[in-house]
Amino acid sequence: MYNNDKLQKWKAALTEAANLVGWDSQKYRIESDFIKDIVKDVLRQLNLRYPYEIKGVVGIEKNYEQIESMLKIGSNDVRVLGIWGMGGIGKTTLAKALYSKLCSQFEGRCFVNVMDESKKYGLNVVHNNFYSTLLEEENLHHDAPYIEAPFSMRRIARKKVFIVLDGVETSEQIEDLILKIDELGVGSRVIITTRNKHIFSQFSKCEIYEVKELKKHDSLQLFNLTVFGDEHPKIGYEDLSESVVSYCKGNPLALKVLGANLRSRGKESWENELKKLQKIPNGRIYNVLKLSYDDLDCSQKAIFLDIACLLREEHKDFIIDLLEACDFFAISGIEVLLDKALIQLKLIWHVISDIDTIEMHDLLQEMGREIVNQESQDPGKRSRLWKAEEISDVLKKNKGTEAVEGITFHSTEVGDLYLNADSFRRMTNLRYLKIYNIYDGRICNVYFPDGLEWLSDKLRYLRWDGYCLESLPSTFCAEMLTELHMSHSKLKKLWDGVQNLLNLTIIWLESSKDLIEIPDLSKATNLERVYLSECESLCQLHPSIFSLPRLTHLGLGGCIKIESLKTNIHSKSLSKLLLDGCSSLMEFSVTSEEMTYLTLRGTAIHELPSSIWRNTKLTFLDLTECCKLNTVGLSNDPQLWSITVLNLCGCSQINALNLLFILDGIQSLKQLKLNECFNLEVLPDNIQNHSRLEWLDLDDCRILVSLSELPPSVLYLKAANCTYLDTDSTQQSLLENMLQTFSEYHSDEGVDAFSFLPGTRVPFKFDFQTLEASITIPPIPKSDLCGFIFCIILSEGFNVYHHALHCFIFEHGKEVDRCRISHSYLGTLISDHVWICWHDYNRQESGSSDCNLSFQFILEAHKEQSWWSTEGIKGCGVLPVYASLERELELDGSSISEEIVELISNAQAMKNDIDELQPRAIGSEVRSSNNENEDDHEQPYSHSEVEDLNEKSCGCSIGLFLRHLLKRVERIIQIRNDLRSLSPSSQVK
Repeated sequence: MYNNDKLQKWKAALTEAANLVGWDSQKYRIESDFIKDIVKDVLRQLNLRYPYEIKGVVGIEKNYEQIESMLKIGSNDVRVLGIWGMGGIGKTTLAKALYSKLCSQFEGRCFVNVMDESKKYGLNVVHNNFYSTLLEEENLHHDAPYIEAPFSMRRIARKKVFIVLDGVETSEQIEDLILKIDELGVGSRVIITTRNKHIFSQFSKCEIYEVKELKKHDSLQLFNLTVFGDEHPKIGYEDLSESVVSYCKGNPLALKVLGANLRSRGKESWENELKKLQKIPNGRIYNVLKLSYDDLDCSQKAIFLDIACLLREEHKDFIIDLLEACDFFAISGIEVLLDKALIQLKLIWHVISDIDTIEMHDLLQEMGREIVNQESQDPGKRSRLWKAEEISDVLKKNKGTEAVEGITFHSTEVGDLYLNADSFRRMTNLRYLKIYNIYDGRICNVYFPDGLEWLSDKLRYLRWDGYCLESLPSTFCAEMLTELHMSHSKLKKLWDGVQNLLNLTIIWLESSKDLIEIPDLSKATNLERVYLSECESLCQLHPSIFSLPRLTHLGLGGCIKIESLKTNIHSKSLSKLLLDGCSSLMEFSVTSEEMTYLTLRGTAIHELPSSIWRNTKLTFLDLTECCKLNTVGLSNDPQLWSITVLNLCGCSQINALNLLFILDGIQSLKQLKLNECFNLEVLPDNIQNHSRLEWLDLDDCRILVSLSELPPSVLYLKAANCTYLDTDSTQQSLLENMLQTFSEYHSDEGVDAFSFLPGTRVPFKFDFQTLEASITIPPIPKSDLCGFIFCIILSEGFNVYHHALHCFIFEHGKEVDRCRISHSYLGTLISDHVWICWHDYNRQESGSSDCNLSFQFILEAHKEQSWWSTEGIKGCGVLPVYASLERELELDGSSISEEIVELISNAQAMKNDIDELQPRAIGSEVRSSNNENEDDHEQPYSHSEVEDLNEKSCGCSIGLFLRHLLKRVERIIQIRNDLRSLSPSSQVK
């Protein structure tokens, strides 16, 4: 049927199409060619609108989201994005997926596999194909690229293009293809994938996305899809699949390659292949990873192989110092390996400061070790040895050669090893020798019945735990040595005479119990650290040690035969001196202008020389158990203001009087430890002048009766078994300190606080308390809830041995938080004790305005074994802490007056309501719910009793609210009074 409207629409569409700039038929002599080109272009446009979906891609959804946000498609600037990571990690897969999804939004587009295509066809062919694709012109040739390419670039600059350069190895490859990226068309995007992070440094603006290993769940999914065609493993193959995934460590290439190899194979074949992988890496994976290694120079290759075979997981600074001593240019070399994703830095927590260690992917380590294995079939002709059985064979049969540069093995990995005197004779290039035993105190099982006659003069690092001989070989020259570690050895001396030790920085001979002398070290001008702890036969040090210009650490703890340590040399570098446990030490006089840390714990010294107080940098002084110390030697010399930690534990001669003088002479004190000061009855009044004091330890000061007025800065207070103390007021003060400190710092890093004092009950200030080890509290507001103060009661007779308190917090039966607070007191409690501690709580989740919380307290102890129990807990309490309820007030008299009137009115109304409430309306008392009669709760309270409940009740949320309200009123009245004093004419009412 004729339809005029449809006819008109067709005419309009045809007219619009005719006016479009399109194909010119006059340019074609043969009509069929014209039609073919039209069909080809239509198909191309359809392909762009329905991009190819990459199959088998797992775990890149988050990568997609992050990269798309970094690309900012739609903005008019030109953006460069680098995708970087180790070989096989999925950079190309990710780039292909991005290209497939995004390229249709651009006028020109091109994906170039730079590495493969340039090796196959040469960079000039890649160059021509690149411009042909972007300009949509076939057979475009630049015979002279540097002359003709600029013209093509000007044409490309008029287009919005999407370019992916995959597998770029050098900066020159980018420059050859794209002369000036910033001259690309408005809105253009360039993605570059590479293993070499350094190439991005040529761009002034370039965001870099590092592709990380797949997580275990995604790794399992990808492997199972590859081998089984399903996300889940075949029944009976679960453990085998886990083993393969564990081996691959999240590398997609390895997962796919091994998955394809194991497809349709039986269990025995899987098990056999896994055993094979422990000795021989998969060839395809090895070849892909080795490409990054092949691109290194000689010294960089040596650094990589050293890390893979000898130094993985060592400290970065140690590795750099060692390899610099080997002339490997380690500083720049390490940077190159990091840029090429061959190694990575891993931050390890340390009590003093975090430490960077150098790590690498397991497959990269395996690749590096395979490179060394391929050097020779004979282990004795390889550069690095790390397998204990191979090392044992090489040493026993004297098969080592000049090829061997490094040896490392754990001495317990082989049986008793009896070697001849020339076992190391032929290893003339040995620069690294590590025979270690992580189990301190075990004797090394490497023996030399006829002695050891030779070690390489090229050794830079020597560690030999439990070394069995009385000295190093007489022929050994230590001139190249940088570190010497021989703990638990049988050494009596290192060597005779004076050696040129210009490169030596560390000597570590701890627990060498037969050591009787230290050689002349006068030529060790770069020696920084000497550790001789537990060298029980050592009677004296060579005087040259105190003249070393760079010595910073000297450890002599447990050297029980040293009676005197005196020198007239004033050191200019020694900062840390450890003499703890030198029980025979009676004379001491060592000074240094850089001394910051000095411990004389357990020595027999009678006095400290006044000269020691000349330095102004001493911050830590430990005089624990210096029972013969008659004169502490501290005065109010202002040069002592730097001491922050003073430990006087077990000094029985300390009393209030001499402690008064000690505290007068120190102004920066933060920690004061007075445990087992049995003659200390009271703390001197001047302790309150120490406004920086945070930690006060008084455990087992059995006759201590008063703490005086403690400074408000004290947040850590321990006084276990100080049973004569009146602790109620102390606990009250400490709680106020906690709350005050919290109000000042809760918005930053929070606060930490702790107290452990004799006591039998949870303080009344705790809103919720019970006689059990767990408690459920009534609903409390979530808003502004920032933390809790916990309290538990430990019973008399309880043996506290390295305890920790665990608190598990539940909401509606589900655990929502937990905390662990350590306690290091060792001993049995002679009375009940109150343990109070702080915990930050910042769960501000959406939902109801209140939270229903339960708390479970459990003790963890470590003695012969670890155990968890509620035994010894007689009760607990919880005090919620909120951020300040005050709001910012305008300095306007009328608004303040209105605020006061409103709050006072609310407060009065609330008090009137409370007068009329029955006790159960006020809230049940949790702590006494097991002890009181229900009938007692039916009796109404008088007005005075209600007031008393507001101060002492354990579960009264109304009382808690009222206290907050009244505090606000008091605060506003204070502000009003302050304003009046500042401005008498103010109209504040």
